[in-house]
Amino acid sequence: MKSYQNILLIAIIFFVAFSCAIQRDRAQIAKGRLELKEQKESSDSTEYDLVVFDQGFDFWLNSRSINKGMYTNEYLQTMNNLYAQEWNRRYTTGDRRIESYIDYNPLTNYGFEFNYKLFMFFKYFEETNRVKLAPYSSR
Repeated sequence: MKSYQNILLIAIIFFVAFSCAIQRDRAQIAKGRLELKEQKESSDSTEYDLVVFDQGFDFWLNSRSINKGMYTNEYLQTMNNLYAQEWNRRYTTGDRRIESYIDYNPLTNYGFEFNYKLFMFFKYFEETNRVKLAPYSSR
């Protein structure tokens, strides 16, 4: 009888732990994690891709009528560097809204599309969380 109780207790603990892990993974996707992917196209060129795991980001981005031509790649790199520094600072201090570290190198040429999408993600994060990340950004 006691062995059945132990097996039942272990099964319940396993089920609860498994359920919590699934809910945590879903919560991370819903909160807006980022993934920077490096894709090799040929032996001498590298292309970067930004994957945003927030379901609302694509809708938010497509609903904005923002002219990409109003930004230069240099401006986007500068702002992304500021944003990434503040993002990482908040990540290391335990801000619950930020669940990932962004390894953004300002000396790397990520390309305009990547920089634009990352910049817009930071804007999206500021707007949806009602927080200001960079000192010179407008919310």
